[in-house]
Amino acid sequence: MLTQGRKVLEIRPIIKWDKGKALEFLLESLGYENCTHVFPIYIGDDRTDEDAFKILRDKRQGLGILVSKYAKETNASYSLQEPDEASCLTLYT
Repeated sequence: MLTQGRKVLEIRPIIKWDKGKALEFLLESLGYENCTHVFPIYIGDDRTDEDAFKILRDKRQGLGILVSKYAKETNASYSLQEPDEASCLTLYT
């Protein structure tokens, strides 16, 4: 299955799998699902990241951040205009 994003063509198997499912798998595998002392932050810049943004929003666990110069509908909780703006997040950890 092919999914086109910004400057990317994502090739996925014909099973129900996307970046949201990958995020859920990682959180479960690491024992962080429904964990209150871990706060996942997912930063993405195209539509292939929307599934992960939706998982974080639906579970109310973590934060999805869209990087885009243009306002658009998204499942992310916040947005940045430039990738460089994400570097300020590491200053507070």
